[in-house]
Amino acid sequence: MDHSLATKTALLQRPGWTATLVSRLLGEPDRRKKVFGYTTPLALYSIARIEQAEAGAEFAQAQAGVAKRKEAAAKAVETKIAKLMVAIEAMPISVERLSLDRVKKQAIDSYNMRNRGESFASKDDDPAFLDRITVNFIRHELTQYDSALWAIVGKTGISRAVAEIRRRVYSAIAQAYPYLKAECERQIAARQ
Repeated sequence: MDHSLATKTALLQRPGWTATLVSRLLGEPDRRKKVFGYTTPLALYSIARIEQAEAGAEFAQAQAGVAKRKEAAAKAVETKIAKLMVAIEAMPISVERLSLDRVKKQAIDSYNMRNRGESFASKDDDPAFLDRITVNFIRHELTQYDSALWAIVGKTGISRAVAEIRRRVYSAIAQAYPYLKAECERQIAARQ
């Protein structure tokens, strides 16, 4: 291929170019080339004409407009994230309190029902394992954790929001079940 020409694809990879700018500043291509297997010929633009357009005032104005739009979009994203984080901070987090024996038994039963024979938990298992499945059970069954996550699906800033919801839920579990505080802290650290 002639190195004094660039395809429209190559042109769009240059900084600052958009399809709209190509049409507005360059108009029709300098040459079209048929390519076997394609119905639409390649649009080829002169590198000299591209560089001339890039040096022009209209290209500089377009870049300033793009920069303003990017800045406005970034501010809008920051505002959406800030509003979401305020809503999460205001979100009530409650933990249903059961006796430790009862909650552990329910956690074991839930674990066994979910795993259906693949692995089996019992009250005689490793205490760290039992603490882990108990915290998981409390998080999913005795708090609004899952509904809080569903409430933020599709929102801007979801990764920060999920992390904050988790932190708040684990903190509430640790307050309701002080015996499980270390496991809550371990799970928070593992997810960061």
